[in-house]
Amino acid sequence: MKNYTIRFAVLIVLLHTTFGYSQATLEDNTDNFRITKGRFYSSLTFAFSSRNAENEDQLFRQVLDQDRYNYRVIGNGGYALKDNMTIGMSVAYGREREEITFLDENGENVTSKRLEQGISFAPNMRNYIPVGKGQLQILIQTELGLTLGESLQREFLENEINKTEGDFIDIDLGVSPGLILFFDRHWAFETTVDIAGFSTRIEEEVVNDDEENRQRVVESDIDLRLNLLQLNLGVAYYF
Repeated sequence: MKNYTIRFAVLIVLLHTTFGYSQATLEDNTDNFRITKGRFYSSLTFAFSSRNAENEDQLFRQVLDQDRYNYRVIGNGGYALKDNMTIGMSVAYGREREEITFLDENGENVTSKRLEQGISFAPNMRNYIPVGKGQLQILIQTELGLTLGESLQREFLENEINKTEGDFIDIDLGVSPGLILFFDRHWAFETTVDIAGFSTRIEEEVVNDDEENRQRVVESDIDLRLNLLQLNLGVAYYF
C-alpha cells in the first residue's frame, strides 16, 4: 500500500510541476495561439453516429428492429487573410447504412436495407474569437457545400423484392459553430456541430431498373437548429 501511495504522490507532484510550467509558458507567450495574418492550417475531422431500436412506435409504422450508422471524414485547409479570419476548402467523404424491419399498413413484415455514400467539396470562411490568452477559441465557420452521391435501397416484401437506385446532389449554405483548444502554437483539438442553414437536394431514382420511369425529386429545407449531440471531432495543425 505504501508503494502505491508514494507513486500517487510523485504523480501529483509531476502533474503539478508540468501544469505550473505550462501556465508560466503561456504567460510569457501571450500571442502564442493567435491566428495572425499569413498563417496556414490543415485539419482532419471525424463524425460518427448510430441508432439501434426494437419494438418502437413511430409515426406511421411499428418498427420491429432498426440498425443504423453513419460516419463522415473531413479534410480541411486554409489561409489567414487577416487576424482571426481564414478562407479555405474542405473535402469530405460520408457513408450511411441502415437495416430496418417494420410492419406496413397491412400488418406485413417489411425489411429494408439502404446504403448511401457521397463526396463533398466546401469552400469556407472561418472567424476565430479568442478567449483569454487564446488557448481556447470560439470558431464560426461559414461554408457553401456541394455533395455528389449515390444510394441503393432494397425492400424485401413477402412475395417480391424492390430495388431503388439513386443519384443525388446536395447543396448546403450555412454556419457551423465550434471550439478550438490549442496544445501549443501549432497543434489544436477542434470540435464543431453540424451545419445550420439552407439546403437543397436534387435526386434521381430508378425503381427495379425501369429507366423509362426515372423519377426526379427536388427538396429544399431551412434548418436553424444546432444538434449538439452530432459533433465533428478532429485535430488541426497551424503553421
